[in-house]
Amino acid sequence: MQLKINRDQILNDLLAQQSTQGTRTITIDDTGNKQFTVFGENGEQFDVRGTYYLANLLQEVWLGNGELDTEKVLMLPLERVDYLMKNHYWNVLSRRMNADNVLANLFDEKRSSEKSYLYVPAADVDGLAYYRRITAQYDNIEIIELPAPPYSADLLKEIDEKAGLLALKYDKATDQPLPYVVPGGRFNEMYGWDSYFIGLGLMAHDQYELARGMLENIAYQIKYYGKMLNANRSYYLTRSQPPFYTPYLAAFYRQYADRLPENWLAEHLAIAIQEYEQVWQNPNTHYFADIGLNHYFDEGVGRPKETEEGHFRVILQQFADKHGMNWQDFEREYDSGSLKEPELDRYFEHDRAMRESGHDTTTRLDDVCADTACVDLNAILYRVEADIAQLLLEYYPQGFEFAGQTYSYDRFFEYAEKRYLAMQQYLWNEADGTFYDYNHLTKKQNAFVSASNLFPLWAKACSPTQAKRAVASQLPQLLRVGGIASTAPISGSLNVERQWDYPYGWAPHQILIWEGLQHFGFADEMHQAAFAWVQTIVRATVEYNGLIPEKFNVEQSSHKTNVEYGNVGAVFDYVPAGGFGWTNASLILGIAKLTQAQKDELNALADSTV
Repeated sequence: MQLKINRDQILNDLLAQQSTQGTRTITIDDTGNKQFTVFGENGEQFDVRGTYYLANLLQEVWLGNGELDTEKVLMLPLERVDYLMKNHYWNVLSRRMNADNVLANLFDEKRSSEKSYLYVPAADVDGLAYYRRITAQYDNIEIIELPAPPYSADLLKEIDEKAGLLALKYDKATDQPLPYVVPGGRFNEMYGWDSYFIGLGLMAHDQYELARGMLENIAYQIKYYGKMLNANRSYYLTRSQPPFYTPYLAAFYRQYADRLPENWLAEHLAIAIQEYEQVWQNPNTHYFADIGLNHYFDEGVGRPKETEEGHFRVILQQFADKHGMNWQDFEREYDSGSLKEPELDRYFEHDRAMRESGHDTTTRLDDVCADTACVDLNAILYRVEADIAQLLLEYYPQGFEFAGQTYSYDRFFEYAEKRYLAMQQYLWNEADGTFYDYNHLTKKQNAFVSASNLFPLWAKACSPTQAKRAVASQLPQLLRVGGIASTAPISGSLNVERQWDYPYGWAPHQILIWEGLQHFGFADEMHQAAFAWVQTIVRATVEYNGLIPEKFNVEQSSHKTNVEYGNVGAVFDYVPAGGFGWTNASLILGIAKLTQAQKDELNALADSTV
């Protein structure tokens, strides 16, 4: 039924009666009578009861323009979240580096001065012309031409003092930058490994232009900045993130090959090889050549500049005490280089590497990351090598010419085989039946139970016997009522609770582990794990006005967290502001992993909040 309504009057009445917490949302925490009657302008009457349906009503009235589609209010949860994602959330999270978005990013809370800086690769002539044109009228914006990498320490220091935004790909044919999807909330840039998981969600919804734009923008970063960036801010020029560009490329091309130009794959395959060789095979940064495995590494020095004020207060005060200073004065002197503390330099080397891992922060990698051959990174790189090998076999069986060399399937198959053997030697623990991180400095494994220990199943970097043993040894310690925890419970007292530790669960871990379980035939475990996570999200959307945040407490199956950085996406008015990128994707991908009985159980939650 379509109703013409007085939008403002209904919003006022609905909030006055039902949003008793004053949050401009309707949740199970509100104490209204949980029933409301909508009167149409032509005398129609529509009765709504229950928290979930009232929240749907609030959303539809807010999104509408004086018209109400009652069928959308009565959608069951799984259909509703799918509908909102396709028709609202992805659009809300979409960006282009056009004039409006550049201004919004340059002058947001992350800026450090009244003047703002936009860095554009000097070699991108068309991009430079475009960005100069759209910023020409603003005296407080400076365009800085960025030379090709690698960047000298002096240049990086200079850039640190003029923190700004990094340009993304401009398309001359359409005279506009290509689109991308941000995670959400305060994360208003394009982030590295987030983009892969968001891309999977976009492809599941056949959002071709957005999914392609994301991939093209990653390729632009690798081409002009030397790596897939943590995010497109200048202080991330020293740091990549887990290398999902090639898995994204392989998945995207197989789905959309018939819609792409003839030479598109060749261009992107060359960039994939460039990233693999120049970033991940570089023994000066990311590669332990003596053992054939990789580690995370940030090429910058000192305190990472993106952290919030006071984030390192505890560690800084320890060193400040030696100098009889407070931590703020010490931080200022240390950042300027006036005070030298090699031990603190080493701490930040590990901290920066941990941030490249995407797991910022976790006890697993704290103060050891730069020395650690991580299971997650090496599983991903095995998948990179296998994906490049397969693309070469399928599309370039006679060899692929790039940078004066010929690349063949055999070459990348051999790379993958060497990594497989190195993972067996250094990362596999026969006694415990699992993969563990390996500390290159101490020559010992870190027997730490983590969701990342199961990444080899997703990468197909283990035998069926190893997969069976790893599932048996790790999954029972990680799987909780609300999904897969980042780690098993950590014994002993901790000074700081880490957001990538137990009891918190994150979308990328769920997605990769589901795929790994499915590949090795663990259907029951996959259904159980997917249901646990999807139920947590769906219950949050049902009970809290459609809420979809970045992470969950999986022990309590709750979005209510009290941990570093808060929980992005948990606070909004009327309608979630796009949800959260990779959580959105995990919900859509997770629903596809459920049995019909599980879907029916989740839809029944609609009537549980009366």
